[in-house]
Amino acid sequence: MVNNNTLEGNARYISGNVLTGTKIGQNGYAGFYDSQITVIPEGDYYEFLGWADPGLNKYSFYNQFLSRFFPTKKFSLDTNIHGGARAFVMTGKYEKVFPFDIFPMQLIKAIMIEDIDLMENLGIYEIDAEDFALIEFIETSKIEIQSIVRNGLNLLYKETT
Repeated sequence: MVNNNTLEGNARYISGNVLTGTKIGQNGYAGFYDSQITVIPEGDYYEFLGWADPGLNKYSFYNQFLSRFFPTKKFSLDTNIHGGARAFVMTGKYEKVFPFDIFPMQLIKAIMIEDIDLMENLGIYEIDAEDFALIEFIETSKIEIQSIVRNGLNLLYKETT
């Protein structure tokens, strides 16, 4: 399906969409529940002093680069995370992109410490891991939030059975 339909260069093949899909190889297959295969450039490069770059060609949800002065500019996004893991301290931003009326930051922290009572009070029964896809996209800490939520849901399942 993807042979002769992609551009040259190193690419990542994803079964499903970019936010919630599963990485597959070039000769991989679409998952049973997936209706698309997404191909994006692989971000296997390093930027020398990337933190000092004014960011004319970088996308940021938080408007921290000079590219914010060009709101109609289109960006070519890839898989590069532009740095390593950072502290998990961002507050107040997740609620802007989260589709439910719960506190996602507090829920994620409750899942990380495995506090089942707090998870239930914060609404873990109302969500699924895919609901946190946009939060994971704007996350500055490079934490895999969807897998944390999935682990929390699995913990609840183990406790109830």
